[in-house]
Amino acid sequence: MKKFFTFIAAAALSLSAFATDYAGKITVSINGEGGTQETTINIDQNEDGTYKLSINNFALDNDGSLMGVGNIVLDNMKGYTVNGVTTVVADQSISIAEGDDPDMPFWLGPMLGEVPIIMAAQFDGTNAKADIDIDMTATLEQFINVKFTTPGIEGVVGDVDGDGVVTAGDITSIYNILLQ
Repeated sequence: MKKFFTFIAAAALSLSAFATDYAGKITVSINGEGGTQETTINIDQNEDGTYKLSINNFALDNDGSLMGVGNIVLDNMKGYTVNGVTTVVADQSISIAEGDDPDMPFWLGPMLGEVPIIMAAQFDGTNAKADIDIDMTATLEQFINVKFTTPGIEGVVGDVDGDGVVTAGDITSIYNILLQ
């Protein structure tokens, strides 16, 4: 019986190791204009080895007034790990769900319908960065770029091999992730 409880405790600890919260700065630019604020993203590794990136209860700071966007989730992304840094990419359309923060009276995200997202993110056990493009020019006449970084992150998003520049080899690696 003692072995059974030890097994359950070990399983619970190993499952929790696959989820990491990253606190950092997010810069949202809409048609080239925007600002930076603090937020937290969560990256989970799914049981099948794919990854899920979530920004829950995201509210955009609009000159001191918060505009509720909602829960942004990119799921089932394949990852590629080099030197302990995992790179994931996404090219998918998502629906933004309503957040559950009781202090936010309104959530804009669910009204947007399908939102086209192109994203590249890199992370390790303590740091993360992401670059997200959202092309809403057809419906809202807005191109939105989102950049997230934790304080200790270095390098360039898309730089899979860590040499400080994005090269054809990096693009090939990312392309291979998409084809898997």
